[in-house]
Amino acid sequence: MASKEAIAQTLLADTLAKVKSAGTMLAGVRNDFPPIGSIDTDGKPVGFGPDLALAFGKKLGVKVEFVPTTSRTRIPILQNGSIDCEFGITTPTVERELTVDFTIPYVWDAVSLITKEGGSRKVADYAPPKKVATTQGSYIIELMKQAIANPDIVLFQEYPDAVQALKNGKVDGVGVNNASAVAYVRKGSGLQLSEDMVRDPWGIMLRPNDSNWRNWLNRTLQELWKDGTYKALWQKHMGAEPDFYMFSPYMLQPGIK
Repeated sequence: MASKEAIAQTLLADTLAKVKSAGTMLAGVRNDFPPIGSIDTDGKPVGFGPDLALAFGKKLGVKVEFVPTTSRTRIPILQNGSIDCEFGITTPTVERELTVDFTIPYVWDAVSLITKEGGSRKVADYAPPKKVATTQGSYIIELMKQAIANPDIVLFQEYPDAVQALKNGKVDGVGVNNASAVAYVRKGSGLQLSEDMVRDPWGIMLRPNDSNWRNWLNRTLQELWKDGTYKALWQKHMGAEPDFYMFSPYMLQPGIK
């Protein structure tokens, strides 16, 4: 995998200037993770991520072009310049920060297992011979290795395929972020959530060494929180107020208007 320095040398460093000049922001959004991001019957990206990206574009006065991403593709297409940033479900891990950068957390979520109703809610109970699943490239793989003794992990490219495997009895649990679980764990679905494995922050992902772009994203994120836009979009897609804060529990970054 290329280093941060190599990536920075091969791509335009000032993404903010590039987006302003082009009049278009290339926004990576999930196509497999409702209600954060998915594709509707008309082939249009929908969800919290796409709507938030549109709010950022409006702030900058540019159009937004959506580029679908998955856990497997999100980092490569950021590195090759196909997107300017990603409004997805990416956690800022130490390994990822070797090659990409992140804003302040823009979502705080939890990670659990989706299991069949009536099964154990203890994650540790899903050791072999039971099988657990998640998507390729997800750091939930490491969380399951920490929470389950010698787990038998089955990987899928997209979350709907993993959940379908659970329904079909091919796996016994699917590791997901709780924000996505609301699309699957409904009354009458026959599915339930386990205990939380961890509280999980997500950042808007961008290329490294791009401080003008990162600073603008951080400021705009907090402005959208302050003016109520962020909270309204979260309520629209999640059906509840955010149960987390932005920047700190006490205040936004000094100077945010």
